[in-house]
Amino acid sequence: MKRFLLSLLVLITLGLCAVCALQWQREHRLRARISDLTRQLAEENKRRVEFEEKAMRYEQEIARVTTLRAQTEAALLEATETLRQTASDQMARGHSIAVLSSELLRARAESAALHELASQGTSAIQQRNETVAGQNAAIEKANARLRELAKERDDAIQQLNARTREFNALVEKYNALAKGSR
Repeated sequence: MKRFLLSLLVLITLGLCAVCALQWQREHRLRARISDLTRQLAEENKRRVEFEEKAMRYEQEIARVTTLRAQTEAALLEATETLRQTASDQMARGHSIAVLSSELLRARAESAALHELASQGTSAIQQRNETVAGQNAAIEKANARLRELAKERDDAIQQLNARTREFNALVEKYNALAKGSR
């Protein structure tokens, strides 16, 4: 009977060893799975942080481009308003030039008539000379005013051209930025 008990004890011990070995293998697989899941979680967290940072950078870039667009639109509105004002000013100056030109032609016609009258008599000549002197003064004023208006018109056109070049450069920058952000 001792032998039987001893055999039974060895058999039970071997069974317990087999159970321990099976548990050890199961625990090993579970630890490996936990380790794998932990690694995957760390990688996902890292990717999430990277995506959040990238999203923040994109938001900042969108805000910057939106600001540039607003500035460009404001510059466009300003340039358009300046152009409208310059165009209306040019029209008004063109009308002034036409009026002064007609006054100049009328004064020249009167001057020619005075020359005819000058041949008719000295008193009439002196009277006409005074009138011609007054008309010449008016013609000189008109010529001076015409030159001044032409100079102002040229200055306004130069300013408009400069603004247009600035606006075109700004639009080119905006277009380059818009293409770059796509």
